[in-house]
Amino acid sequence: MLRRLFLLSLFVFLVGNVSFGNSIYTKEQIDRFSRVQYKIVSHGEHFTAVNNGLVPDYKVVVAPTESDWWSGSVSEVAVGNLRNYYDLESNGTPLQIWQDPTNANNIHAVYTFSAQETGWSDRTIQYFFSSDKGATWSFVGNVPASGRAGFGTITGLSTGVALIGSHTNAGASTNVRVQFFVDAFPGLGSFTNLDPAGETNKYIWPRVVGTTNVASANKFVFAASTSGADSAFWNTGTSITSSAFLGYKNLDASPAECYTLARADNGNIGIAYLIDDARFAGQTGDVYFMESTNGGTSFGTPSKIFDANFSTDSLGCLRGISMVYKGNSPCVVFETIKQTEAGSFFPGAPSKIRFWSPAVNGGVSIVVADSNNVPYAPYTGTNDVLGSIARPSIGKSSDGNNLFVSMMVASSQAGSTDTTSFGDIYLTASGNGGASWKKPRRVNNTTPRMDYRYASISPTNDVSGSTGYVNMLVQKDVVPGSNVNLANTNTDAKPVYWRVTYTPTPIGINEISGLANNYNLEQNFPNPFNPSTTIRFSLPQVSNVTLKVYSLNGQEVATLINNQLVSSGVKEVSFNASALSSGIYFYTITAGEYKETKKMMLVK
Repeated sequence: MLRRLFLLSLFVFLVGNVSFGNSIYTKEQIDRFSRVQYKIVSHGEHFTAVNNGLVPDYKVVVAPTESDWWSGSVSEVAVGNLRNYYDLESNGTPLQIWQDPTNANNIHAVYTFSAQETGWSDRTIQYFFSSDKGATWSFVGNVPASGRAGFGTITGLSTGVALIGSHTNAGASTNVRVQFFVDAFPGLGSFTNLDPAGETNKYIWPRVVGTTNVASANKFVFAASTSGADSAFWNTGTSITSSAFLGYKNLDASPAECYTLARADNGNIGIAYLIDDARFAGQTGDVYFMESTNGGTSFGTPSKIFDANFSTDSLGCLRGISMVYKGNSPCVVFETIKQTEAGSFFPGAPSKIRFWSPAVNGGVSIVVADSNNVPYAPYTGTNDVLGSIARPSIGKSSDGNNLFVSMMVASSQAGSTDTTSFGDIYLTASGNGGASWKKPRRVNNTTPRMDYRYASISPTNDVSGSTGYVNMLVQKDVVPGSNVNLANTNTDAKPVYWRVTYTPTPIGINEISGLANNYNLEQNFPNPFNPSTTIRFSLPQVSNVTLKVYSLNGQEVATLINNQLVSSGVKEVSFNASALSSGIYFYTITAGEYKETKKMMLVK
């Protein structure tokens, strides 16, 4: 029996290491791509990656396999029509769209823009507003109205007005620095300038979130960083009518948008951040989270939520990170890719998008997307510090039931003028707080072949009756890669708005059949399993369902469904046990008066 289990475990291990889902590349090709090392180079405000090794010579064109999980549509609306040449919207995961959770009609967006092919001395932040849920958009104006600005980000205050952050040389001082601009009325474009000043030519690249209410002592919290030797910092704004701040405090994050902020239902403020800098010895690729329970006056001790282990798989977090709260539980997504402790990375290697929440998998992050559920292609050509799957953005539904994650995925297609990969945007979703996720689905079309990058999801997304939506801002271009890092005068980048329609059933639960005669819990399959398995159950009528997993000693190790209202029929959910040890586990379902438990075996 032990020999049989060992052989099964060995077989699963080998399959897991040579299978790349929908990959169109051989193992030898993937190994070759995975040896191409890129060094990250700073250019002051933006980063690029320079090839330090061999150049892969494989190029295959194929349409990826799709997977449907929404019963609706994707509408695309042009937000801006001007030709943009400053097409590197973020050094990390952007946050450029915000839907007002108290008035779903109002959606706000920002976009970094320059009409100059090179130099970009006119670079500015464009502000757009829609009062009809994204059906039409108005260009309100540049923020600030004068001066050079870049890398804009947006949130909203409890009054429904936009709060826009960027680094700019506007104002009395000509030094480039973080500043914030708060509108007088939703979509009006009459902004009050809030300038932290102080160390004027130091802090740039902001990320910001509003506190619960503008009547509170603290109005908003933000993080920023430097392009020099210092790391990142956080600060708190105490006024929306004048420049009043509590002062910058150290945040041991890497610079240039390697941090993200969000607010819980109870008003707590969370900051998640990553370290991809060799200056932080022994912490390269790690991810941390810290939380404030007093509206940003102070934060608790950071806790490590992902530990890059360079002695095993060499996967560490690179640049993309995003966060929302589901209720009062923080939900963080981030990218991991093969890299070195010296700060180089391998854009041709398969990469992963991971999800962390203290309420899921015992607080150990799980994989949302990798080469097993997304068509694998190496990122080739001009590199803006991107891997094969990168820059995840997370949002939630306004009813709190669903989470959504978008990601940029390298296509196997490359441009005609160079070898740079086109980018696609994929989207996945969870209806059980992140315990399980749908197979990611490509959102954009591939005919004609366009480049899609820098997707951001609104932190909150509306649900109306029997229909739900995901609101996204994406950059669309005719050529792949950024003009900023490799001049290409064919660049014609523009922001587009996507509104994804779905039926708001619990998205983490797959429907197999709409008919069921009895309550039933089936044996999981496969069983034994490593590391994922599927659990199927039947409901003869609409029921409140809870499905949990327990260890042999009765300790709860996972909640797959947490008292959700589930329609009748035959359903299934997936369970990922990558963070658990081999052994016997039990799963128990409760649906109304029905309760049943079954045994399963994890073999690693």
